[in-house]
Amino acid sequence: THSLCTLEFVSHRPLYDWCLEQLPLPYEKPKQIEFARLELTHTVTSKRRLAKLVTEGILDGWDDPRMPTLAGLRKRGYPASAIVAFCRDMGVSKTNARHAIEELESYVRRDLNKIAQRRMAVLHPIKLTITNWPAGQVDYFDVMNNPENADDGTRKVAFTGELYIEAEDFAEVPPPKFYRLSLGREVRLRGAYFVTATDVVTDDQGNVVEVLATYDPASQGGNSPDGRKVKSTIHWVSRPHAVEASVALYDRLFTTANPGEATGEPLDDLNPASRVLLNGCQVEAALTETAPGEVVQFERLGYFAADPDRPMHFHRTVGLRDEWAAIQKRRR
Repeated sequence: THSLCTLEFVSHRPLYDWCLEQLPLPYEKPKQIEFARLELTHTVTSKRRLAKLVTEGILDGWDDPRMPTLAGLRKRGYPASAIVAFCRDMGVSKTNARHAIEELESYVRRDLNKIAQRRMAVLHPIKLTITNWPAGQVDYFDVMNNPENADDGTRKVAFTGELYIEAEDFAEVPPPKFYRLSLGREVRLRGAYFVTATDVVTDDQGNVVEVLATYDPASQGGNSPDGRKVKSTIHWVSRPHAVEASVALYDRLFTTANPGEATGEPLDDLNPASRVLLNGCQVEAALTETAPGEVVQFERLGYFAADPDRPMHFHRTVGLRDEWAAIQKRRR
């Protein structure tokens, strides 16, 4: 009954109508309806442009997680429900418009928050040694798999006197408003204990390679019986129980919102740092049970999808920070 096409084919309508008039169709002639293509900031959706990214080896293929293709979005961990909801809410228009990629990401983040199980992962590990921890002791904590869905249950997470924490969660000389771990400061290790940094171990270049700390045994579970408060909670992984993983972090494919606007060639605005690969990440052992393609939340870091072909390799789907909400707030 209808022929649907994007706006660049509007000039073809007379030819389309002429062909229909010449055909002895026994039913009412179909109508051509044009609509604006769905454009997103910081990317291109033209098949010709996308093919060039593949043939020139800039991207790994049509399923590269930076691709705005269904295969690429699926590999990156975008749930189908979020894509459908976004397209439905954007609607169909005859006016060309470019939608903010942050808005699509907000749909993805909203859906994943409901279904993604939580895990702890340290992408830039530094060793944390608890000097007053009893030798050989291993504690196990029951941790919720998803606070948004109690039906997902809990899992056992091992805790020992040797841990990995994020390097950025420690500062030997903390800048203003830095509330995470520093010498003499107490923080909460998520779901476990309060710890206070007491000293550091450095390499020959003066870089901190290990943080020494003490823990408060009375703060088991992450709360102190005397009611004292800490200003920061950081995540961790038990060093003897950790599993090594690799992680791909993604940024915008193009550095400008409208690629090629200045020069006419989108490739001039290609982001050379659109993907950063991290090796040697340390993650909790439960992640070895993640199904190919499954998306989990790395606590405090974002949502990550297990690669369908490479074991213990994860693609960052989106971060935790809702950039679209911040954009909307600035507009108001």
